[in-house]
Amino acid sequence: MKIYIIDQHQIVIDGLVSLLSRKKGFEIAGFTNSHYEASQWLEKNQVDLIITEIVFENENPTEFIKSIKKLHQNTKILILTGENKIKRITDLFQLGIDGFVEKHNDSKVVVEALTCIKNGKEYVGEELREKIMQSLLNSPNSQKNLSLGDTLDSITNRELEVIQLICDGCNSKEISDKLFISFNTVETHRRHIFQKLNIRNSTGLVRFAIQHNLIDH
Repeated sequence: MKIYIIDQHQIVIDGLVSLLSRKKGFEIAGFTNSHYEASQWLEKNQVDLIITEIVFENENPTEFIKSIKKLHQNTKILILTGENKIKRITDLFQLGIDGFVEKHNDSKVVVEALTCIKNGKEYVGEELREKIMQSLLNSPNSQKNLSLGDTLDSITNRELEVIQLICDGCNSKEISDKLFISFNTVETHRRHIFQKLNIRNSTGLVRFAIQHNLIDH
């Protein structure tokens, strides 16, 4: 997987280059400190994935992401940032990014995200999943939508417990152990939760929140 890195801070770039150069399956194709320079380079070159910060002085990351998705539709984008406002994050997923990692995470989370995206999936970290679920269940905006309220009301207390543990990053075996229920029962709860919310996975929670205007502007 060929990767291009964009960050204003050279120390971040150097760290990513050092990390990924030692990992099989990843190749650093280039890097820069600005979206403007990145746009010029990407007009002539194509990569599999872009890692980019979204906090830049005098630059518009939203327009950059739009232009990249238009220029190279199949190029994946992983956001690596200190930004943690949930509305901003969900807007970025709406633009078509493929993953989001906050910079305070350790290097293994970055590798996990890249591997996930490389395998054709989108990546949403544990903290973001939890924030989205909290917005999903607690946002006052949800009261404006009767059908959404009915959907949330249909979720049982046990399913809420399972949801919270999923957001905490627990797998089905761990949930089974914590709730003292069988593995198959956990899988049934998972299936019912996703069916009720009409989602497939954790990333679906992001889209669900966007679709139903659950995130405050």
